[in-house]
Amino acid sequence: MARSKDHEVTPWVHGVFATPLYTSAVIYSAGLGLGTIEDLGHTVPLDMLGIGSVGGVVAAATARYIRTGGENRSQRARWYHTAFTSIWTGAAAAWLNWTAHGTPWTLVSAAAVAAATAVLAPMYGVDRYLRSEEIAEQWAKEEATLHKPLTDWQDLFASVGARGVFVEKKDKAHNGYKLTLRLTETDYDGLLPLLKRLEMKAGVRAGALTLRPGETADVAYLSVSTRNVLAELVELDESDHPITINEPLTLGMLESGLPIELLMRQNSVLIAGQKGSGKSVTLHVLISLITRCVDAVIWMVDMASGHTAKRWVRPWVEGWKDDEGNVLCPRPLIDWIATTEDEAVRMYNAAHDVADQRAKTARGGKLVPKAERPAIIVITEEGSDLMAWSTSAVKPKTRGIKKGRKAAIDYVDVVQRGTGPNTGGGEIDSQYDTTIGLRFRKKGEGQYVFPDFYHQVNLAALPGNGACYIKTPAMDQAEPPEKGRFAYVNDDEDSDAIEQMAVRRAHIRPDLDDEAIAIATKWGYADRWSDTERIGWLLEAYGIDVPASVGRNTTASMNGGGTGTMQAAPPAPPMRPTTGTGGSRPGQPGAPLPGQLGDLPSAEDYLKKYNVPQQPQAGGQQPPAGGQPNPGPAVPGPDEATVRAAFDKVWAGVEQITQEAARQHVADQAQQEDKKKNREHPRKDEVLQMVRDAGPDGITIGACIERLEDLYPKEKAPSRQAIYKWFTDEGDIVQPGGPKTPYVWADPDHPAPPDTQDDATDDVEPLTGDDLELFCHAVELVVSTQFGSTSMLQRKLRVGFAKAVWLMDQMTARKITGARDGSKGRDVLYKPDALEALLARIKEEN
Repeated sequence: MARSKDHEVTPWVHGVFATPLYTSAVIYSAGLGLGTIEDLGHTVPLDMLGIGSVGGVVAAATARYIRTGGENRSQRARWYHTAFTSIWTGAAAAWLNWTAHGTPWTLVSAAAVAAATAVLAPMYGVDRYLRSEEIAEQWAKEEATLHKPLTDWQDLFASVGARGVFVEKKDKAHNGYKLTLRLTETDYDGLLPLLKRLEMKAGVRAGALTLRPGETADVAYLSVSTRNVLAELVELDESDHPITINEPLTLGMLESGLPIELLMRQNSVLIAGQKGSGKSVTLHVLISLITRCVDAVIWMVDMASGHTAKRWVRPWVEGWKDDEGNVLCPRPLIDWIATTEDEAVRMYNAAHDVADQRAKTARGGKLVPKAERPAIIVITEEGSDLMAWSTSAVKPKTRGIKKGRKAAIDYVDVVQRGTGPNTGGGEIDSQYDTTIGLRFRKKGEGQYVFPDFYHQVNLAALPGNGACYIKTPAMDQAEPPEKGRFAYVNDDEDSDAIEQMAVRRAHIRPDLDDEAIAIATKWGYADRWSDTERIGWLLEAYGIDVPASVGRNTTASMNGGGTGTMQAAPPAPPMRPTTGTGGSRPGQPGAPLPGQLGDLPSAEDYLKKYNVPQQPQAGGQQPPAGGQPNPGPAVPGPDEATVRAAFDKVWAGVEQITQEAARQHVADQAQQEDKKKNREHPRKDEVLQMVRDAGPDGITIGACIERLEDLYPKEKAPSRQAIYKWFTDEGDIVQPGGPKTPYVWADPDHPAPPDTQDDATDDVEPLTGDDLELFCHAVELVVSTQFGSTSMLQRKLRVGFAKAVWLMDQMTARKITGARDGSKGRDVLYKPDALEALLARIKEEN
């Protein structure tokens, strides 16, 4: 009767040889204990020991006689069990009393125990053989207890309508356990909608069950979380030892109990979440880890008035010192901060140019960050308006995020919505390798953050405060995002935890390499901290005139982060006009404007061209090349007629240049008009049709953009300015409710179609054939997602706008969805658990 070792509660219990040896060892240890008590000078009550031994033998024999009785039990076996128990307990009691009167520390005492064991061991084998049926029954009960949880889960699956689901195995996990499921009737897609009901039946917390597909279609894995990681406080690792950007950074903990690891190499990151979801704290955690890297610097665009960034440079700007008067932060921990559009444009252009130069000079492959040539992490927080309205910022960022992958320049964008206008458009959106979704008020926001896993991700169900869904390149791309929680850092105003971390990391941050400094200097990198106008936001925040670490009337040498060495500001060099576009930044004197003809000749050049003698210097002397005065007679100036003739020629040349410039301007305008006609957005007519189709309710520009993004996710939607211009150019489109209200088509020749009139007039139409099948499919989509959207039906069912509106109106007429509320999605009046009954009723009625 062999038994698997995995199912043995205690492996020695039923062993033929192990049990006698173990029992003998216990008895001998008891005798040694009594001997030790005697050796320590204590007296053992021998009379009480003898009486107790006799009572114990009688009690053991009686108990064994009673326990082995019952129906279908052999009386001979019963008497054998009783006799065997009496013999071995009597032998043990006799040896204990003998050693108590003498000593157990002799070879004779040990030999007596060994001899008794050798005699009684075969008798135990016979005793165990006679109890074989009883032992088998005990094993069966233990096996049933071990497998009961698995059969319970199978019953739970059956109770929620999942037929043919069998639990094959149960494995331990970091946060609970994992069940291996064998699917014979209900497939993986059929199980997903049943998870909520399964959680209710199993009595576990909401979100504790996670279903993942297996290697084959008939296998799935159900993770059962017995540990609520999302409700725990994950402490930030406050270690200050240096690390490298070439290794993953640990940001928090996944619901599975594993760490959230993010490799910031060739990895652009999108973090999306509503206000109060924990975006700022998550960003502080990320910055705290990057600032420990010996091979990475941070450039940050913080359009929220520097609210997040200023905490990390406060010790520098306020000039924090230790007890001995030494400056704790001789340079800002964040290498460059932008809080205005102009500064952000500078930074994005610098990042693009550095990436371009690194790509040109690289030996091949992708650049590996080092301390002497560190990675640049460009972080953008609250840049939605910047990306939506500033083309001068979007263009260099789009080019930079593409080229930066091979040049160790990566981007992190923190936004309140995951739509294209918030991130800079589809080209930037396509470059994100890691996506992190924090809490939103509405489940529908998940379709913009995780469009491929919309039905498996519910951002509205997250508890907030750092709880998230995350998808990284290291995860299986076929599986849905994983839930987790980021570490916590106290960013309250009255706490200086962030500033203290900045002080401890001040010596770790590397300097930017010389090649990158030279390139970024074109965009104002050299005076990014010394120009008080550019850092006025920071000085105003802390109520000072100049950074305390710099001092008055001095300028910090901050190139590449610098060392904080103070040097007197050199006198400004004279401004000289420059030619070309490579050496000047926008706004610098001498930088040609777009469409400029170039540097015009000076009047002195014209005088030389027409051989007109120039006026001598005062005193009638002209210094020679050597710089020494050369005395001589005064040179007479030209007569008036000569000068007048020269200036006439000059003005004639100017007039000719002006005429040429005017002709060139007209030609450029014509060319621009041709280009404008050729590049007219292909979706303009479709946007205008949306206004027609919206009827008297009208539609907003934002709703038009969202609808285009839903219908054409791979295309970049037109900007708000472009759509606004289309509407203003179209005389039939008006805003009857005034500014900030929906646009309405006012042309009487194009009234709203009948199927978009008020919902109250819709009647229930009979459904047959393909219409019935399509309607049932639409109802299933709307009820299962709890999202009554016409554009969603267009996208999922591949139908036109009018058909999608008809489907939604029929659902409203049947009280499946609520009435239309402008461009918002309609309320869904049925819950997912009532879907089967609803579909059955619709089919029965039609």
